[in-house]
Amino acid sequence: MGELFPTFHWTNFLIIPGVLIGSVIHELGHAFAAYYLGDYGQVERGKITLNPMRHLSWIGLFSFVLIGIGWARPIEVNPKRLKPKYLGLTIVSAAGPLVSLTFSLFCLMLSLSIAAALVYGSGLSTDEVLAFLLPAGTDLPESLDLQAVAMALTIYMASASFWITFTSLIPLPGLDGFILLTSLIAYFRHRKDKPAVKPTPTIHRDPSTPFKPVNLYERRNNVSDIHFKIGTEFHEDNKFDDAIARYRQAINNDQRFGPAYVNLGLAYLGKGKRREAIHAFRGAVQYADDQKSQQEAWYQLHQLSEVSPLAENAQDSLNKLGSLPWTDTRPRPNWIRLSINLGLLIAGGIITYGYVVASLIQMLRA
Repeated sequence: MGELFPTFHWTNFLIIPGVLIGSVIHELGHAFAAYYLGDYGQVERGKITLNPMRHLSWIGLFSFVLIGIGWARPIEVNPKRLKPKYLGLTIVSAAGPLVSLTFSLFCLMLSLSIAAALVYGSGLSTDEVLAFLLPAGTDLPESLDLQAVAMALTIYMASASFWITFTSLIPLPGLDGFILLTSLIAYFRHRKDKPAVKPTPTIHRDPSTPFKPVNLYERRNNVSDIHFKIGTEFHEDNKFDDAIARYRQAINNDQRFGPAYVNLGLAYLGKGKRREAIHAFRGAVQYADDQKSQQEAWYQLHQLSEVSPLAENAQDSLNKLGSLPWTDTRPRPNWIRLSINLGLLIAGGIITYGYVVASLIQMLRA
C-alpha cells in the first residue's frame, strides 16, 4: 500500500475515532433540524441516535484513511414535511456543517488546552510539546503507544470534523453545499413569485362545536394515513364499527402503522370488546415502527389490567377508555436512552482524557 500511496502511514488509521464521532455529530445536526422543522421520519429511519453505524459512510471512512479527507452518510429529508418548506431545507442543510465546524473548533481548543497542561506539568517547552503531539516524517510513532493515542484524541479529532465540514460544503449533487445552494435559490424564487396575501376576516368558532385535533404526523403511505384520519372522525362520533373498519384498512396498507393499532384497540374498548382490544394493543407493541405507539399500547394494556372483567362497572370503564381516539401520533425519539448514552459518552470521554493527560505528563517528565 505504501507503493500505491507514498504518503500513507499507519498513523492514518488514528483518524478513525474522529471520523466516527464527527459523523455522528454532523448527521445529528441534520436529523435534529429536520425533526424540529416537521420531518418526523428521522425517528423512523433511526437517525436520531448516537450509534455511529447509522451515520458512517464506509467509502468516506476509507477515503479518510487513505488521503485524510472524507464524508459522512447523508440523511434522507422529505422537503414536503418541512415548515417552512424551502427555508427549512436550507436550515437542515446548513445545520450539519455548522455543528461539525463547531465541534472541530471545540476539539482544537481542547487540543491546545491539553498542550498547555503538558507544558505546565512536564516542564517542556511549547515547541517540544507541539512537536510531540504533531510529529512529522521520521518522528511519527511506529506503534500504537501513548503518543499515538494522544494524537488520535487531539489534532486528529479536530481534523476529522473539519474535513467533514469542508467536504460537505462542496457544491456537488448529494452534498450539503449543493442542497444549500439550490434550496436558497428556490426560496428566493418562491418569495419573489409569491402573491400578496389579502387580509381575511376573523372567523369565530362556535363554542358548541367540538374541536377535532388533527393528526400532525403524515405517514409515508398516504392511503393508510387517509383511512386513519377518517377513522378518527368516526371514532370521535362514537361510530366504532366504521372506525374499526377504517383502522383495519390503514393497517392493511401499512402493516407497521402503530397509531392505527392503538386506535383500533381503543375502538374495540368503546364497544366493550376487551379481548379484541388486547390483541390490537399487542399488535402495536409487536409491529409498530415508532416507539411512541409501542409506549401508548403498553400504557393502554396497563390501564386494562386495572379493570377487572368481573366488576359491575367493567363495561362502563371499558367504554370510557375507548371513547376517544389517540391523535397525538407524532413519533418521538427515546430521549431517556439518548440522554443516558450521551451522559455515559461524556463521562467516558472525561475519564479517558484525564488518564491520557496524566500518563503523558509522567512520561514526558521521565
